[in-house]
Amino acid sequence: MLFIFRFCLFIICLWGPAPSHADQKKLNISFVSPNRDDSRFWGTAHDFARASANDLNIDFKIYYNRDNNRFTYLEAFQRAVNAKEKPDAVLGVFFRFIGDEILEMARCKGIPVFMLNANIPDGEEKDIGSVRGKYKNFIGHMAPDEKAAGHILASYLIQTAKKKHPGKKIEIAGLSGHRESPVSLNRGEGLARAAKDEKAKLRQVIYIDWTQPEAQVKEDVQMRTKVLLTRYKKLDAFWFVSDAMALEGKAVMERLHRDVITGGIDWKKEAILQIKNRVLHASVGGHFTEIGFSLVLLHDYLHGKDFYDELGGRIKTRMTLLTMENIDRFHGLLTEQNWDEVDFSRYSKILHPELKRYDFSFETLLNTIEKTR
Repeated sequence: MLFIFRFCLFIICLWGPAPSHADQKKLNISFVSPNRDDSRFWGTAHDFARASANDLNIDFKIYYNRDNNRFTYLEAFQRAVNAKEKPDAVLGVFFRFIGDEILEMARCKGIPVFMLNANIPDGEEKDIGSVRGKYKNFIGHMAPDEKAAGHILASYLIQTAKKKHPGKKIEIAGLSGHRESPVSLNRGEGLARAAKDEKAKLRQVIYIDWTQPEAQVKEDVQMRTKVLLTRYKKLDAFWFVSDAMALEGKAVMERLHRDVITGGIDWKKEAILQIKNRVLHASVGGHFTEIGFSLVLLHDYLHGKDFYDELGGRIKTRMTLLTMENIDRFHGLLTEQNWDEVDFSRYSKILHPELKRYDFSFETLLNTIEKTR
């Protein structure tokens, strides 16, 4: 018995207790954001990330892109990597034509970079290379599956229209973003594939430059929505590349007394409310969580647990569909946005060695919060 006791004591001493924040160096991680806190999407993403950083004992700094273009983004990235207190890692977003420069800038400073939210722009994959390839400091890349998001939304809109008009050949149209935007192009590809899968007729997709001032975008959306509704009198469903466009488009439909199944992408607060009020039919989103969950991966990586072994270097996230049918479960969390309810340390394999795999799904996040309430 004494031998067994001593053996167990040896094992306990060898493994030791799970590490705590007190045992760890406080990390310094920066995020170079494409937009400010008053941006609807990025403001939510920043708040979610701040809550994550707080739970993970990370000194989290955000550097803002003042003019929402690649030149000022490059300036913001320079400020981040040249900070007086060198960051342990930097999070960034791909812009066209500067991805190579960003990674080289960080490489020269010996700073790991984790990119998120957007895919490598078309035609630049060769220059940038694979994760941990040409640039060894390019340690990870997390981006939503935009094609799947466009497909999920369009499939739901078409299926809902089929229930409303049984036996009818469903007609759908779309309003998308800038023609050169990988996000709008990939989401639009998902729309086209869903129309084909569901045997619906995709009448037309019109592109709008969503980088214009907000007032101009609203005006364009209203005008183009009216054009499509006038052109196609039997339209059953209307797909929008974003919630902001869907809200403007729905207002036009109401003025024209057109009852068309409508949805968008992004989980904008106003859109969530309009689904609750049974005005909009659906929104696909949840990708605002990517910065916060990337911080979990960086926390573990910088403390010696490499996420690459499980997830690889390129991590595709899948958005979640909100509809009139499931909105009651999501509504409170997404409108209150009290992210301090989430214990982000529970996602860390360093802080919780018993975890077998990373699970950043929104369903798991919701389940975790519901258990604490």
